[in-house]
Amino acid sequence: MASASTYDRFLESLTLTPVLIVAVILGIIVNDLVQYVRLRQFKGPTTTGFSRLWLLRAMRGGNMHKIYQDVNTKYGKIARIGPKTLLVSDVELIRKINAPRSAYQRSDWYKGGRFVPNEDTLLSLVDDNEHKALRAKMTPGFNISKENERVESSIDSQVTIMLDLIKSKYISSLASGEYKPMDWGYMASYFGIDSITDIAFSEALGDLKEDQDKHRFLHNMEENLPMMSFFTAYNEFLTLLQSRIVVKLLAPSPNDPSPFGQVMGFARKCARERFGPQKVERRDMLGAFLRHGMDMGEAERGGLLQLVAGSDTVATALRAAVLWIATNPLVVNRMRAEMEAAGVSRDRPTTDIISGAKARSIKYLVAVIRESLRMHPPVVGGLEKQLVREVEDQLPDGRKIPIGTKINVSTWAILRDTDTFGEDAEVFRPERWLEDLSEDRRRKMDRAQELVFSAGRFICMGREIAMTQCLKVISELFYRFDITVANPEKPWHSVSYGIFCQHDQWVRVTERDSSVMVAA
Repeated sequence: MASASTYDRFLESLTLTPVLIVAVILGIIVNDLVQYVRLRQFKGPTTTGFSRLWLLRAMRGGNMHKIYQDVNTKYGKIARIGPKTLLVSDVELIRKINAPRSAYQRSDWYKGGRFVPNEDTLLSLVDDNEHKALRAKMTPGFNISKENERVESSIDSQVTIMLDLIKSKYISSLASGEYKPMDWGYMASYFGIDSITDIAFSEALGDLKEDQDKHRFLHNMEENLPMMSFFTAYNEFLTLLQSRIVVKLLAPSPNDPSPFGQVMGFARKCARERFGPQKVERRDMLGAFLRHGMDMGEAERGGLLQLVAGSDTVATALRAAVLWIATNPLVVNRMRAEMEAAGVSRDRPTTDIISGAKARSIKYLVAVIRESLRMHPPVVGGLEKQLVREVEDQLPDGRKIPIGTKINVSTWAILRDTDTFGEDAEVFRPERWLEDLSEDRRRKMDRAQELVFSAGRFICMGREIAMTQCLKVISELFYRFDITVANPEKPWHSVSYGIFCQHDQWVRVTERDSSVMVAA
């Protein structure tokens, strides 16, 4: 009887699904036409006033960050990209939107980032109070001086593994002509994922040590990002994924052998061992989460979030930094000279990694990382908020943002704005952060660059950890090795769906030429 009942429900769901799809589509059309009139004072590409197809094409095209920049260049810092969606590259408006007690909150765009239907993480929560409560439990885990003291040692251990791997497997020789190309695109991913899992769980996933995407998780993410972009553009269709039958048949599970399932299983194992009579207690990120009230379900989902989001953004930052620095020898020379002047030894073993404090004291090194993050921020689209209060938001120029309007952040345009960064905004020039500028100009640059990590209620909790990872990896790589781009005509494969998928970033690594002198 139970089997027959399940079968009947399945047939019923198949019958109702087309009706539900039609109803959703009609609802979208009617709603979009109403919004067309409400936002007519904001200019944008022709079809965006009555259709989201332009937005979907931009999200799925693999080049959305540059498309968004072009839109803001052509139509202004507040442009229309959908019937009820504005694209904003105005720094002060974004900061106002993200500020405490703002009239805006996260939109349903974030629900497209659910790893499993009906299960929210900090990333996908849209309710302000729920988001604030969960964030309070997680914030202590990012405190690298008190609650999670092993952050730096975890990073150091993974940097050591990376350096040893490069020395043993990827050192080319100019003298003999021996060429051992290294795909820094995947190497950065391996470091990112093992570094954050070591920090979070006191146990690395193991990709870096084995020099491979051992669960095919990274490849699987790239394959699925275009589909995820569809649901962020048309999040009404997420409703179709919430039924029990769809969840049972299609949703990933910690018990299945799929790439995502295996990674979910790893996160669940690490979380569940912290509960029960034989529970393990550790002074790591997950341990801090638990000490501040996380239950087991939250711990499993929160651990998975760190594994996915924390590793991807750092990997992108490291890939971009290597590309920009390796193609700018003057930057390499000055960075090395200032490290040498700071007393950093060139003859250290790979177990002796520069300290976070020492790295932060080298101003040019910090400027290099800030500039590479400005040139290539890891997250470049979306981060959508929605005006939810029952009052229109009036802009300084008199235009009004209607209730229900969604705001997309155009990060790439913000960070390459000539009004903020000067006529050479498209040029990689770390020196801009060390110049003697007016207080107003410096503040304007800082407030824009800080949006790499968002701001206000939604500022990235892992920003200090990410900066530490970047400072250590970049300083060690370029102080110990000479790195050149293997193919300057095509330095990497890079596509963007709000976050980046990057690989085939082939570089040649040689032992640093000791005969080359550096000048301060």
